Amino acid sequence: MLKIIKEVTKKDLEDFIYNIDVEDENLYTELQNPDMLGIFQLSGTTAKRLVSEIQPINFDEVNATNAMSRPGPIENSGGYISQKNGASSPYPKIVQDILKETYGVLLFQEQILEVFHKIGGFSLEEADEIRNLMKRLGKAEKAEEDLKRWDVVVKKFVKGATKNEIKQKMALKIAEDLKMFSSYSFNKAHATSYSYIAIITLYLSYYFREYFYSALIADETGSSLSEKLVKIRTQGINIVSPDINKSDINFSPISSDSISFGLRSIKGVSETSSGYIVENRPYKSFLDFVFKTRSRTVTSAVIKALISVGVFDEFFDNRKKLLFIFTKFWEEKKTIKVEEKLRALFEKITEESERIPGLETTSDDLIEYENTYFGFNFFTSPFSEEKTKAFNEMSKRKLISLSFNEVSASSRKTPVFLSDMRSFKDKNDNDMAFLTVEDLFGKKESIPLFYSYCQHIGEELETGKIYLFNLYRNDDDQVMFGQSAWVRNPFMIKRMIKKI
Repeated sequence: MLKIIKEVTKKDLEDFIYNIDVEDENLYTELQNPDMLGIFQLSGTTAKRLVSEIQPINFDEVNATNAMSRPGPIENSGGYISQKNGASSPYPKIVQDILKETYGVLLFQEQILEVFHKIGGFSLEEADEIRNLMKRLGKAEKAEEDLKRWDVVVKKFVKGATKNEIKQKMALKIAEDLKMFSSYSFNKAHATSYSYIAIITLYLSYYFREYFYSALIADETGSSLSEKLVKIRTQGINIVSPDINKSDINFSPISSDSISFGLRSIKGVSETSSGYIVENRPYKSFLDFVFKTRSRTVTSAVIKALISVGVFDEFFDNRKKLLFIFTKFWEEKKTIKVEEKLRALFEKITEESERIPGLETTSDDLIEYENTYFGFNFFTSPFSEEKTKAFNEMSKRKLISLSFNEVSASSRKTPVFLSDMRSFKDKNDNDMAFLTVEDLFGKKESIPLFYSYCQHIGEELETGKIYLFNLYRNDDDQVMFGQSAWVRNPFMIKRMIKKI
């Protein structure tokens, strides 16, 4: 990414990224982007949820969020959020002062050391030994000598806490909390390193978004690439379809709000062949391309892939006919190398194609071509313009959810394209299925169809068709078919799907 930025803008950020102003408010604005991608350690499902709940506004809060976004520390997130919003801490002020940067919540190993040192009167060396002891006590099997050692530690801690005007009951609670938390506490230095890398990605995502996303998706494929492209488009960035004279080997920024599809991301087009294609530009026509790229690198399979996804639309906008012409041309050219003879052969086959019916490219053809060479549909959609308008009108009247993002805990009909249906046997040997469905915006979800539903509607479902499905979100934020309340009535279940 830094290489692309330097090549295009002449800005060398190699040194600058280690001197970013962490008080820049735009970084924390970017962190609240619901469609954020590629933010180090903070783009995962758990971290995203925590970011949404905590809404970090400074580096310390990013640091805390980072440390809590894993099993163990996440148990403290509720206390962190409530105490950030003004709730009182259960600990005395002297302990709160040590935990000030984490709103009175135990989070970092360094805080544990400081509590033992300042409250219990232990040296830092002793405190570090106790930290290792507590880690051993966090295991299922505990050594007898470690338990005895812990009893000695607690007695000394209570004695030190009493000198700091902390009552015995509270001192025992603090000691127990320290022991419980120490087994999964996070090292602050480690969290800080991670969080600064998050800051770097936030900076680049906010100030160099098109470069950031171009680099982020360079090596993505299939559904992962599709999902990221949809999220990028949702943020107002246009993804431009591949073009033989404009597209680079990888995804590349062409303006502040546009990214060009990379040739290497077309199935069957390697980095070597796409590099050779870029090297020999510009091309004045399709045949000019064929002449300039004659090599073992750019094979007929590569050219067919390029035709199918529309890189030659500028020269020949009927992809199906061009595929026919090129296939026949490749078969008949044999060992001919003279360009004049090759040109004459190409023109002859082109004239013949005009007399052959059924060579007009249909919308179904375009959908098939994209699915074959991208692994998903992005520039084409199974939803016709007429259907899309109708669904938009239904959405305005609050009759349906328009996309998976709008699906909530309440069951509601949502327009979907059923692209795949895989049948399984559940643990009771009953029929169930997993449905791969796509919404109006190209986002895909895998949805289980359990036996209670599958037995009534499974046979009615056809892949490649558009439906209105009743969908809802469960407690784990997953999109599910049906509704959260149990439904037994077959008639009501059948009303949960409508073929369009």
